[in-house]
Parts: sequence; structure tokens; C-alpha cells
Amino acid sequence: MNIKSIKNKAIRFRFYLLITGILFTASCAKIVVPTGGPKDVTPPKILQSIPENYSVNFKQKKVVVKFDEYFQLKNLNKELLVSPPLKEQPIIRVSGKNLIIEIKDTLHDNTTYNINFHDAIVDVNESNILSNYQYCFSTGNHIDSLFVRGFIYDAFSLEPKQFVKVMLYENYNDSTPYKKIPDYISQTNKEGQFSINNIKSGNYHIFALNDGNNNLLFDQPSEEIAFLDSLIIPGYKEVEFVDTLQIIDKIIGNDTIHNDTIYKDTIIIHNEFVSKIKSLDLYMFQEDYEKQYIEKTSRDKKEKCVFIFHKPSNKKCEILPINFDTQSKKWNIIENSINNDTVICWLTDSIIYKHDSLIFELKYNKTNILRQDSLVSDTVTLVYTEKGEIPKKKKRKKEENKELTQKVYLNIITNIMQKVDLNQNIILTPESPIQNYDTSKIQLFLLKDSTEILQQATFTKDSILLRKFCLSNKWEENSKYKLIIYPEAFTDIYNCKNDTIERKFKTKESDYYGSIKLEINNIITNSIVQLLNEKEKILREFFILNDTTFNINYLNPKKHLFKLIIDKNNNRKWDTGNFIKKIQPEKVYYYKDLIEIKSNWDNEIIWDIEK
Repeated sequence: MNIKSIKNKAIRFRFYLLITGILFTASCAKIVVPTGGPKDVTPPKILQSIPENYSVNFKQKKVVVKFDEYFQLKNLNKELLVSPPLKEQPIIRVSGKNLIIEIKDTLHDNTTYNINFHDAIVDVNESNILSNYQYCFSTGNHIDSLFVRGFIYDAFSLEPKQFVKVMLYENYNDSTPYKKIPDYISQTNKEGQFSINNIKSGNYHIFALNDGNNNLLFDQPSEEIAFLDSLIIPGYKEVEFVDTLQIIDKIIGNDTIHNDTIYKDTIIIHNEFVSKIKSLDLYMFQEDYEKQYIEKTSRDKKEKCVFIFHKPSNKKCEILPINFDTQSKKWNIIENSINNDTVICWLTDSIIYKHDSLIFELKYNKTNILRQDSLVSDTVTLVYTEKGEIPKKKKRKKEENKELTQKVYLNIITNIMQKVDLNQNIILTPESPIQNYDTSKIQLFLLKDSTEILQQATFTKDSILLRKFCLSNKWEENSKYKLIIYPEAFTDIYNCKNDTIERKFKTKESDYYGSIKLEINNIITNSIVQLLNEKEKILREFFILNDTTFNINYLNPKKHLFKLIIDKNNNRKWDTGNFIKKIQPEKVYYYKDLIEIKSNWDNEIIWDIEK
């Protein structure tokens, strides 16, 4: 072996030693993350309460509740509720693993109190909730144990109402919820469920309040309420329950191959005490308290004066001039929206509408504090300003030149899209009221094989809306059409005429649509049936008097739902309730399932309202 090979072996040996050292060091330095075990899903556990929960002859001012882990209080202002209510809320604080309750108010004699934390107590690490924890005590020698339970729903949408105060009153009249805090109180959870616990024997009225200012009084007309007319009398009754216990005797024969099993039913009868009151359902609503007033006015055209009211009205508004004379009785044309919440006054006298500023007196119905209708009047000033106002001399000259060089045409707005539904009517809406129209200059063509086939479409003027015109036709599926409105088909009250208007569109295929055959049973009065989309927008509406079956065709392939309103007063709309008049909101029903409409598919639905 020569010297060179010995040197090479020495180098390789040192290299191996170096690699081995690095690997050993790395293995020693490797940090392993501890597994930590399964996730904690257990809420804080109560170890001890001083005084004990459900104590009697209670005289202490301080309560200590010891837990097995650290915890925190969340949304205590919303979650904490003391029943019967105290004028001064107890002071609640956390000290280590202890919950401290300091009672500041004077307690009544022989009274059971319930301090309900609902979902306020959660552990620190995983926010596990100790749900519905209640500390209960009595200043007398027994704990009252009666209760009332139920649910609060929105009267119109039937959605559960959360954080709603539910109250019981023993001495009660119509003004009680306005003036007196309740004798007992609870509040609803996410499911709208409530339970008023530890009630003493007595006769009560129940009232629910979405308490806007948190004072337990119905003192704001915007607050939502729910109530029952009948008395609530909590109590227990003894009920006999029958259970069947199945005893199994297995008989094995002499041979080990065959065996028989004999079943014997044994009847077991036992008695239980249950609440006399079934679960209550209350439907929450906001009274129609809102005052009527003029919310907005505008005059974007010199001859067009718009008055928008805060809410719809059953009666029409009267408009009187103040700062100008009306030479003729017909100085204006009034246009009302479908529910009378918007009024447009079209000025027909050019002497009047050339005024920059016009002052009107508006007389309309307004509900007073006693919820009675009374006639009131408001004075409104409307000013019209030309865009880019210029001096009067230049303005006159510019208008003269404009009249010579540019003719103004009447614009007609249509509802025509690229594709039209097979059951759709074409709606034409001129920008201003129409003085006369010529139907011979409104033509609809079917475009087929490079030919235009004139259609015998029906043209009608709407009987309610002033500027609405309707064109109906029996459409052919998957076909092209053309609508032409020739010049001077429409002439408005200002003698302005339309220019040529042309719209091309195509109809959908009949196989694109689905349909529903709906059978409704157990209708006892006037009702409104609404077909809604998933966002509860009304797609179709039907008014029925009794049980009926009808077909709904040309439905887009989407999810739909049905809603039914019991229309007691037959005014074709849902009406809210009234507490003083003891009127409940009109009942609302939803069909139990979403209905998925598929193309070229017929759905048959039987809806029994009682079920």
C-alpha cells in the first residue's frame, strides 16, 4: 500500500465521522410537537355554589359559583336576565375560576328568583358554552316550580325571533305593558324558544316585546310585540302513561340445532305530573303606527311635479295651487301609483309650468295619536332649474335655435328583453301622459323564413295606471319577433310625438319551462296565494275564496315556494295586528318544502292548510 492510498483512506474516514456527527446532532436536536389529545368540547362544569343553588330562606347579598376551569362571560348585557325583574341589576364578575353574583337590590319576601345566564358562560380556550345556566333561590321557605314555555315567530315571515323579551303580568289591563314592568320574564334563544320558570300559582297575561330601549315597557311605537287574548294559568296535572315492556324468553330444545324465542308483552302503567299548558306559539308584529308625511318632492321636468309619501294611503291626495292662478279647471293631470304612495302632478298649462317656482298646498290623510284618520295639509315649494343655467337673453335665443334645429320626440319605455317568456305581455310606458294614440301604427311581426308575418296582437290601456299600455299575443315558442311603433303612434298632452321605435326579440322554448298543479284544501275564508322565489320575491299571486285547484305554467327552472295569507278583511294584502283593538296579525302559512322546478316537468302538490 502506497502513501497516497493511505492518505485517501484517512480522508474518507474523517468524512464519515463528520457525516455521522451531523446526523447524530440533528437527531438529538429534533423537536417533536406533542399531540395534546382530543379537542376539548366540554363546557365549564360547576363544582360548588355558595349558597347552594335552589336555596330557600335566602338572605345573602353575594353568591359564589366555583367552576372546574377558567371561563369568560360573553354578551352578558343581552344574555343575563333576572326574573322577577330587579330595579337594579346584580353585579356579575369573574374572579379566577369563580363566578361572583352581587345582589344590590332589595328582594321581596316569599319570592322565588331566577338568574338566567342563557349562553353567556363559555370556557376560555375553545369557547364551549354552558348553555342556559340558571341560579335559583327563594326568600321564602319553598321554590316556586311552575313554568310557561313556547316559541315566538315573526308574524309575516314565520322566522324565529331571537332576544325577544317574553313577560307575564298578574294584575293586568290594556295599559299594563305601557306602564308596568312584568312580574316574570324570559327571553328567546336562536330558535325563538322561551321558558319562563319558577312561577307561583296565579292567573297571568303573556306579552312579548322586542325591547328597543331595554326598559321592559312598550313605550316606543316602533317596538315589535306579540300577545295572547286568553289568560295563562300555569299548573300541573297528573297523567297516566302506558308503556309496553317486551320480555324475551329463549327456549333451547334438547337438540342444539333448533331453538325457539317467545316474546311476551307486559303492560306497565305509571303516573306523571305534566304542565297544564301546552307549548305556546306567539306571532310578533309591528303595529301600523308610522305617521304619514311627505318624504320627498322633485321637479326634474318643468311640467312634472312629484310628491312621494312615507307610506301607502287608502285615500287620494288633493293638490291646490297657492302662488299661481288656474285659468282653467283642467290645469293638471294627476297620476297615482298603484298603492297611492307616489303622486305625480302633470301641469298642462304652459303659463303655469314656465314658472321657476311653484307653491302647492297638499291635503292628505294622517293618523293621529289615537290612531284615527284626520285630514292635514302641508305647503310644498318646487323649483325647476335648467341644467347649466345661462342668462335669460342667451337662454331665449338658444331655445329658439334649438326649436329650429332639434325636434324633441316622446320616449316610450318597454319591458322587452333579448328573450321573452311565452306568457309575457309587452308593456309600453310613455314618459308623459298620452292624449291620444293610434293602434294602427303599433305592429308586431313574426319573423319566419325571411318573411314578416303581421300578428293580430291585442292592445289595451291599463285601467288603473295612467301611463301603462299592454300588448298581448299568442307567442310561438323559440321564434323571432319584431315590434315596430311608427312615428306619431303616441301623442302626449304636450303634443309631443314618438319617433320610430323598433325592438327585436326571441321567445323561449316551451320545454324550458316547468309547471305546478296546486290543490289547496281546508280554506275557510278569503286567502292570498303567493308563488315566491328563494329570496321571497312575489312571482305570481292568486286570490281564492275556498278550496281550489289551479295550474301555474311557464315557470323558470328554479326553486320556488308557496305562501298563503288568510285575508280576513278581503283587502288583498297582509295586515298587521293592533294591541289596543286586540287584533292579531293575519295568519300566514308556508308550504313545507321548497319546490324545485325542472324544465319540461310537471309538479303536482296537495296542500292541506290544517296540516
